[in-house]
Amino acid sequence: MRRLAFILCLVSAAAFADRPPPRVTKGKVFKHPGITYTQGDFDRMKAMVAAGREPWKRCFEGLKSSRWASPGVFARGRGAGLGSFNNTIGFDGRQAHDQALMYRLTGDEGYAVRARDLVNSSVNYRDVWATGTPALDNGKIFLLVEAAEMIRDFRDWAEADREKFRKVLREVFYPVICNGDIARWGNQGLSAFKGTLAIAIFLDDEKMYDRVWNYLTGRAHRPDDAPYPSGGAWCPGWPADFSPWLVSRRNRPAHGNEPDWGYDELLQYYIYRNGQCEESCRDQAHCMYGLMNYVGIAEMFWNQGDDLYGELDNRILKGLEWSLRYNMSDWEPKGYSEKEEDVSFENEIFYKANTRSGRWTALAQSPHGRGSDGGPAAPRTCALMHYSVVKGLPDEATAWTRKAVDRALENNGFETWGFGANWYYEFTGWGTLTKTRTKWMRGDPGTWKDGVHRSGAHALPGTVKFTDWDYFPGETPRRTARRKSKDRWSTGDWTMYTVTCDAERKMELELAYSALEPAEVTVATESGKPLSVNLPPVKGKPTVMKLGAISVPAGASVVRFAIRKCGAGFNPVAFRFK
Repeated sequence: MRRLAFILCLVSAAAFADRPPPRVTKGKVFKHPGITYTQGDFDRMKAMVAAGREPWKRCFEGLKSSRWASPGVFARGRGAGLGSFNNTIGFDGRQAHDQALMYRLTGDEGYAVRARDLVNSSVNYRDVWATGTPALDNGKIFLLVEAAEMIRDFRDWAEADREKFRKVLREVFYPVICNGDIARWGNQGLSAFKGTLAIAIFLDDEKMYDRVWNYLTGRAHRPDDAPYPSGGAWCPGWPADFSPWLVSRRNRPAHGNEPDWGYDELLQYYIYRNGQCEESCRDQAHCMYGLMNYVGIAEMFWNQGDDLYGELDNRILKGLEWSLRYNMSDWEPKGYSEKEEDVSFENEIFYKANTRSGRWTALAQSPHGRGSDGGPAAPRTCALMHYSVVKGLPDEATAWTRKAVDRALENNGFETWGFGANWYYEFTGWGTLTKTRTKWMRGDPGTWKDGVHRSGAHALPGTVKFTDWDYFPGETPRRTARRKSKDRWSTGDWTMYTVTCDAERKMELELAYSALEPAEVTVATESGKPLSVNLPPVKGKPTVMKLGAISVPAGASVVRFAIRKCGAGFNPVAFRFK
């Protein structure tokens, strides 16, 4: 180990020699609400709470009774100074987020007024650089941006005040956080990028949005954007500290001139191929904080139609599983290697990595803070629901993430806001309410208009267009026009429709369709038996056919539809629930 102290200069391989070109988004229609929550999320929450369904109901009651959602919350004048981030930006953001969430769930405009006042109180910040960790601290603005997103259509939020908030985001906070943090552990830069992405979505700013995506996925900057910090060879100073777990170097490395170098926040450098985190050698609390920041960022991207969750073969999940396996059991790595290609989650070998910034070398998994799962407000449920329900991965792939969620439910009954003065600004919290899905809720419900998906569950009784199935990023609506005789629908696959119902009901289901030949369809709900129906040919104009009675549970649920057999010209148009 002593030889590490005499390393004069370590040169990384040409890591970006084969990197993909930067993404340059043009004409993107941002989904609103669409940072951490979509309208489909809100519809699911409201329906489950109204129906008294658990665990949604008890988490809602916890939110409602918390100090942050109290009617006694009021905005404090913040002036033009810096203040203390935990006690200003973090504090106001926690309150504003929870007030705005209550507004979306209850419709009570008193909550919206309090959230508005808290957001408005933040528009006078001017000097936010003067802190030891500016990227980390300024990234905490994300909760205030989340609140603003939830009240963006509130009629009593004056346009002049909206513009002041937009201006302070763009001119004061964004310049501090848009480059992450090149000299510190990755969790700090990830906090910055989480704030940057929230701002990008709120402002409908394609360039900001692409900046986060391109950086975290190892691409160069957009040609019309500012470059990322450069780097290259790094020459560490004399090691300041040796421990059994890491070597920490005293001075910042000497950075080279390779453009868009990419530091510790990049997915490939924060979570290695075996799932080990860059900060696994540091302590488990910071490690889990960084990993959960990645979950928060991935959820924002997913809501806007991009799949960071799936990058590098579900690397975020692998990171969660490695660290939670260590934190929730007596498991230890089975060996060590200085070559990343020799380590994997399965062979359980620890990677003795030099961090991308050059300040640290990992030697072993650190036991400091062992047992951490990210804290009470961490988005564990969000991660579990995405990988197990949305992506449908097998249980063994999410085993440790599921254990973490189960433990949180056993200890608290739900994911909360946190438990102390330094926890309220870390994550959005209340994930048991906001992100729990039933096993069929794989997509985001909504409707299509002019090629744009508008999120929102289908309220029953009512009519649901066949093409308005639950959305997955990358999908576009199929044509609604009648198919030519040579065209055929694919058979066997389910299309999903998230619906809400105020009480459990038995409904008559009808289908409007046309077909040149007979067809067979199956409809299933989350309660009751599947309904299979043979459909006769209907030539010309679509005709309404009664399919039979189905049982729909109270709250939010999914209706599934599958075409079992169909001939030429089959054209399903709409369902009617009566």
